[in-house]
Amino acid sequence: MADRAHPVTEQRHADLRSPLPEHERALPVDVSWLRWRAKQFAAVSQRNFHPTTDLAKYAAITGMPYLSHYAAQVYLGPKTARLKVPLMAINLALVTTREEADRALAHETMHLVVPSYGHKAAAFARAQLLLDKVGQLTVAPV
Repeated sequence: MADRAHPVTEQRHADLRSPLPEHERALPVDVSWLRWRAKQFAAVSQRNFHPTTDLAKYAAITGMPYLSHYAAQVYLGPKTARLKVPLMAINLALVTTREEADRALAHETMHLVVPSYGHKAAAFARAQLLLDKVGQLTVAPV
């Protein structure tokens, strides 16, 4: 099994631009901020999901190992019984800044919105659109 994403996918992911002000991008991610931000992505995508940082719990629920090089992963459920609310895992060992969290949330939310796009350029254009929409929200974290 590969221990890295395809280089083109990695570059497309890295090219996603967070709407956060520059002074906030390098701030650390904490669970409450991540949950607040996930709610914003759910709102702009009109697709609800449960965010979790408990990778062992995610693996137990999904029945799939959580690979150490994954920054984030979304689980929709088996094809024959999709979950009403998908589960999204965020690996805080790899997602350490708010900018990285924005990229991970946009990337995985894009998979919820347009799962058939895979990692094509159009998929990352959609992920950037989600980031741009989140950037237009004016609600501050609680």
